[in-house]
Amino acid sequence: MIKWRLTSSWWRATWIWWYKIHWEITWHDLPSDERAWYGLRQPIWFHSDAALHYEQAARTHTSSAYRRCIGMVPEPQRSFRLHVSRVFGVKSLADFMCEGCAWPSQQDFVQRHLDFTLVSTTPGQQVKWLRVLYKEATQIVERLGERELVLQTPRAARRMIPHLGCKSGVKVCLIPAIPRSALLRIVWTPALPTKPHPMTVHSQRADEEQIKSFVKYGKHLRKILLPIFADLQFRLAFRLLPVRARFWFLEAVHPRIQYCVRDECDAIETEEHLFFECTLAAQLWGHLTQLVSPFFRVRPTWYDIALATKTRVRDEWEECEEVVHDAWHTLRAVTLHFIWTDRNRCLFDGRQPTPSLPALQVVFTTFAAHIRFFERRLYESEDKLALAKVVRAMKSQPAFGRFTDLHPGITSVRQTD
Repeated sequence: MIKWRLTSSWWRATWIWWYKIHWEITWHDLPSDERAWYGLRQPIWFHSDAALHYEQAARTHTSSAYRRCIGMVPEPQRSFRLHVSRVFGVKSLADFMCEGCAWPSQQDFVQRHLDFTLVSTTPGQQVKWLRVLYKEATQIVERLGERELVLQTPRAARRMIPHLGCKSGVKVCLIPAIPRSALLRIVWTPALPTKPHPMTVHSQRADEEQIKSFVKYGKHLRKILLPIFADLQFRLAFRLLPVRARFWFLEAVHPRIQYCVRDECDAIETEEHLFFECTLAAQLWGHLTQLVSPFFRVRPTWYDIALATKTRVRDEWEECEEVVHDAWHTLRAVTLHFIWTDRNRCLFDGRQPTPSLPALQVVFTTFAAHIRFFERRLYESEDKLALAKVVRAMKSQPAFGRFTDLHPGITSVRQTD
């Protein structure tokens, strides 16, 4: 037994948290004989399971049971039970049993736990309280199973840790061998969302499967992109970027707070306007969609750019589909990052927007650095051949072809002797 008033707030919060967990697998799922054996050896004084509680009054079939732990009694009876637990080593119902694992009679029970050295409580009062304790404990024992189960000698190799767990697919996992993902699902249930998912704001076509696909593919993109580029494309998809349209509540103080940072542009700065419709963005995507036109059947849209969807490739590129998507999404993420950083320079540093040609050169230079990383560290021999084929096709397009002619070898790894 414990003194609740002396416990720290952390232990109290931990106990309440443990009590509120609803496990999928409990000791009630055990066979009847093992269930009785397990219940008899559970900490009995303050157990959270109602099956190990004492039902104070008889109830009808329609009323719910009102039960309490046998340690939850008023003072001074509670202090006496604490004394019995400490002096006689009583931790569970099995500790009340006589030799041979038999449940004692009331007289034997009282005589075994009567303490004549306890001067604060008279023997007569002790007998009265011990009879009450025996009545409560006997009710719990009878609820656990038949009497003959109590008389059985337990096997030595029983499971002594709590029989709690959950299901991970079709596999039953018990403490302590519970996967972290399954444990999180048990101990914490997120509240149901009250607002639509941010990705559905970009397009109503973004259903639950599309969201799951983006999260799964995002793990792959984090492997092929530098963190700063992978983070920005994730924030764009989940609408975490502070575009000016989100500061509408400051319009009374700053009348043009929502408008685009370009002087000649009077549009509201939303994600779609900034990254796809504004002058610089529209010029960049015009060049880049033409650059990847040999690979895809359709022109990538704002929905494909914002949510990193896998555009369907042409039949002749199906063998290199994964490499084509790596190249496209790298180019997409690099372009999104440049547009965002150029916007921030205009907004916070007072600079003029970068012209499209220098902007395209910066995008191609960063893209070429990723291509060299693919060839040097990421890809195996077959993927390297596919990557070389993709780069050759991109060089056939005017914009990227002129850039590589001015910077020969920028997409290839330097060979050392």
